[in-house]
Amino acid sequence: MYTKILVSIFILITIIYIIIGMLLFFNQKTMLYYPNNQDFDKCDGFNEYEKINFNGTRFYFKNNNKDKVIVYYHGNAGSACDRSYFKSIFEKSNASLVFVEYAGYSNDTVRPSKNLILKDAINIKNYIEEKGYKKIIIYGESIGSGPASYHASIGNVNKLILTTPFGKLVDLVQSKYIIYPANILLKEKFDNIKYLQNYEGSLLILHGDNDLVIPNKFSKKLFEKVPSKDKKYILIKNKGHNNIWSSPLFQEKIIENIK
Repeated sequence: MYTKILVSIFILITIIYIIIGMLLFFNQKTMLYYPNNQDFDKCDGFNEYEKINFNGTRFYFKNNNKDKVIVYYHGNAGSACDRSYFKSIFEKSNASLVFVEYAGYSNDTVRPSKNLILKDAINIKNYIEEKGYKKIIIYGESIGSGPASYHASIGNVNKLILTTPFGKLVDLVQSKYIIYPANILLKEKFDNIKYLQNYEGSLLILHGDNDLVIPNKFSKKLFEKVPSKDKKYILIKNKGHNNIWSSPLFQEKIIENIK
């Protein structure tokens, strides 16, 4: 009798485990990407910018400088339009500016995915190459460190700035879902360590010491793996994942690096 109860409990736990695993597998894009329905063409925050669609990739563009450009890859929530309040910092560089909107974001009809976002990075790389910029700075935050690192792997990038990045997304997911094989279940495998395995340009990584979304141990591992000899890691004290921008030190280091 006791054995039958234990077997029944084991079967029940196994069924629950499988069901939750299936939910995680089939809903991973919904759990990873949080786009809003803001209208790309009606973004008031970028009124003075061109709203461009290049080979299906949309972005806000301001042509300030024919030789220098900064490309901004945002995080997984909201849209590029939501980051318009950051433009005042980047405009201090006197560079041309590109704020990339991902496929599936800002009233786009497709569903966001790693493949489509990396395709956006390819299109942006081709666009700025057509423009003939001589100095290219790439900025990526959070999930945006994926396309930013990928862009650095395929483009002639001089500087790469990553905020709250990870090394491998699969490692981060595994740390949050310990009992599930993330390497098998996860299909959206951004691998910044792989993307940057041959990167030798300048690298700056900034991370908050109180980041609970992406703990800074993941960005430290990435930093250690990048072969660049011109790299710097800055830990921002008393800041988490979403408030790191409020740090004067953070803003100071960004401005210093893009100038």
